[in-house]
This record gives sequence, structure tokens and C-alpha cells, in this order.
Amino acid sequence: MRNEWHLPEKPVLIGESSLRSYAVAITLLDGPDGEEVLFEVRSGKLKHQPGDICLPGGAVDEGETPEQAVVREITEELRVSEEQVGLIGPACVFMNGMIMIHVFLCTLSDYTGTFCREEVAEVFRVPLSFFVKTEPEIHEVGWKPVFSKDFPLDKIYGGRKYAWRERKDELRFYEYDGHVIWGITARIMHAFAEICRKGEPEERDL
Repeated sequence: MRNEWHLPEKPVLIGESSLRSYAVAITLLDGPDGEEVLFEVRSGKLKHQPGDICLPGGAVDEGETPEQAVVREITEELRVSEEQVGLIGPACVFMNGMIMIHVFLCTLSDYTGTFCREEVAEVFRVPLSFFVKTEPEIHEVGWKPVFSKDFPLDKIYGGRKYAWRERKDELRFYEYDGHVIWGITARIMHAFAEICRKGEPEERDL
């Protein structure tokens, strides 16, 4: 038995290298009653998640840091300059086995409501206090395994009768002024609302 092991300073996150990395921003604007969060309605012409409500942001390109990616995405989607974006810092990280989303808190100065119509159908604001004071509806959804034709069930004890655990997930829903904010976006806002309530704006996992 060897006497010395050279382990990483931080535990290795298994599967991290295969996760698609994204960066989004909880973008704060001044409102009549305090801070407001800016949301986008995705264009109905998009291939993925058309019509969904999301936070400004997108994929982290090769060679980019999440910080660089979120600023780039904000400028592209909202047609603003980098000088208008005030990056405050990381708020939380979302992971689900397929993607990793770095969530940042930022401000946007002198915003006039512009956006890229190829990607965004409309933008709207929600008071941050709404999320702090409002608990979302929570609904459960289950996922069952779907096997490829060549999946080696014969190599697993029990084969087709193996007692696979059904994956269950809780989906959150907020409704505000005719808009339904749900899924990952709602989960991010729910986590950030907890951070606000606790008064601890530090990075955390969802």
C-alpha cells in the first residue's frame, strides 16, 4: 500500500466534463417600488424551447469563461453595450446531469426595452419582492428509463425485471401578470429568493 496519494485540492465532480455549460443573469433594473428582474419570452421561431420564459443568457462558448459568456449574451439578446452591464457576481449554480448553469447577478443601466427579435419575442419585468414574498406552485413529474435496442439488459441482475428507480423531479411555477415562469427559470428564482430572505448573497448549489 502506497504511503502518499496526490489527490486534487477539491473533490472531482464526476461527469462535469460532459455537462453543457450555460450562463444566465438575474438582471436587476430600478422600478417604482424597488428592484425588478428582467425576463425574456423566447421567440416562437427558435428550435429549442420556443415561447418559454427565461433569464438573459446562453451557452458558454469554447475559450470563454461563464462571466464573459453572460455579458456577451446580454449584449446580444438585449441590444445593449457592455458598459451598460454591471456584473455583481455569481449567485448560484444549477446542475441536472446534462447541463450546468452558472447564474450571475447583474444590473443594467439606461435600458430602453430593446431586444433581438430573432431570439426574443418580448421582455417584461417582475418586482424582485414578488419572488421573495411568493412561494411557487410545485408539481411532480416522473421519468422512466428508455433503453436503446442494443442495451445489454442481460448483463444486469434481473434483466428486464431489474427494479429501476423512477426519477422524480419537482417543477416550480410562478404566475405574474399573465406570465407563467416555470421549470429551471422558476427554480433559479426560487433559490435566489431564499438567498435574499436569508441575506446571504453567496454562491450555492440548487
